[in-house]
Amino acid sequence: MTTPLLGDPASMSALGASLRRTAVHLTADGEALASAVARATPGWRGPRSVQLRGRTSTAAEQTTAVASALDEVGRSLQSAAADLSAAIARLRELEDAAATMGLEVREGAVTRGWGITGVADAAAVRDEDDRRLHLQERVHQSVTALGRHRARLAKDLARAQELLARAADELRR
Repeated sequence: MTTPLLGDPASMSALGASLRRTAVHLTADGEALASAVARATPGWRGPRSVQLRGRTSTAAEQTTAVASALDEVGRSLQSAAADLSAAIARLRELEDAAATMGLEVREGAVTRGWGITGVADAAAVRDEDDRRLHLQERVHQSVTALGRHRARLAKDLARAQELLARAADELRR
């Protein structure tokens, strides 16, 4: 493959699945903690119990928020993995199509192969240029779509990072 390394969809999907499993466990832990606080509340008396109940409730709420963020990131990673896999397949198909025309795809550009190619016929050269430009447009569309998918993933990760930072701040109070 003459295109640069695009990424590893399988690893991205596996990480997404792992994050989503962790989110399920955290959700269950948060629910168990909230339930334990609710059951213990009638027996807790005094100022220390109020403070501990408040901290415990905050921990339960933030556990749920973190679980939600992890699930969202996991879903985004799995979606991005599918998009990346499809983009890699499209680019490979385009490289194969270029090779059958005596062209190469190098770093997103469709170029003529090395050496003497084609014939000394102006009409044939124009046809080849048309095919090359059409193929270049398809490569550009695939690379642009891949860039949009990466930007969406980066945005989702940044949003999760902000949520996790807020949760950490809440837990430190």
